Amino acid sequence: MEPFVYIFSRSLFVILISLAVCARADPASELRIVTENFPPYNFPVDGEARGMSSEVVQAMLEYAGLKAEVEFFPWARAFRIAQTEPNTLIYSIARIPERELLFEWIGAIAPYRTSFYKLKSNTGLHIDSLDDARSHRIGVSQADVIKIYLENRGFEQLEVVSADHLAIRMLYLGRMELLAFDEAAMPLRVKKEGLDISLLERVFRIDELSKELYVAIHPDSDPSLIRKLRDSLSAIKQNGEYQAIKLRYFPEQL
Repeated sequence: MEPFVYIFSRSLFVILISLAVCARADPASELRIVTENFPPYNFPVDGEARGMSSEVVQAMLEYAGLKAEVEFFPWARAFRIAQTEPNTLIYSIARIPERELLFEWIGAIAPYRTSFYKLKSNTGLHIDSLDDARSHRIGVSQADVIKIYLENRGFEQLEVVSADHLAIRMLYLGRMELLAFDEAAMPLRVKKEGLDISLLERVFRIDELSKELYVAIHPDSDPSLIRKLRDSLSAIKQNGEYQAIKLRYFPEQL
């Protein structure tokens, strides 16, 4: 009996190891998704991810036959996780040259428009170009694409804060002259802070930061997972599902 028991035990061990390896090799079992609270693109409601970008990502996953929970973090932490952990997906992220090699870019998932805002009461402030803003105090959030963009173009008078809501409050308090922010998100953030959006004026759109938001993944992620995600995003754009989602949030841009 002992040889039989030994052979059976050894065979069972090999089978269990093989199953573990197969499970480990399945990219879907390792997929992690991180983002921030950034309405109307992504925000949590009763434990579920909502917003245009979230709907697109969920449709993409469903088409690909993948499942993963969306985790919400402050942007700096979400960005750090996506940079350090393979098979980690991040959205909604702006694609600029400074970030090009940091990720594999799955594709565009939402329109994005960035503008400078000022207080209407600041009647002496006029911005007709990006260079016009150089001599003014500009509010930016730590690790945000706007901060990176302006720093790399020689802007020195940047008031860096840890979170968007702090930048908005500082603008209303007159502690900064300009705030660069997404046009769709600005009214929602201002309302959340209990402030009056009518006191602000949009003065100049930054064209290079007014394109699209993306979904991206760690560059060392499973190649088959990357292909599956790209193919599924392309598929929902071709079958009209993406356009239907966009219509609900940005009907004027269709």
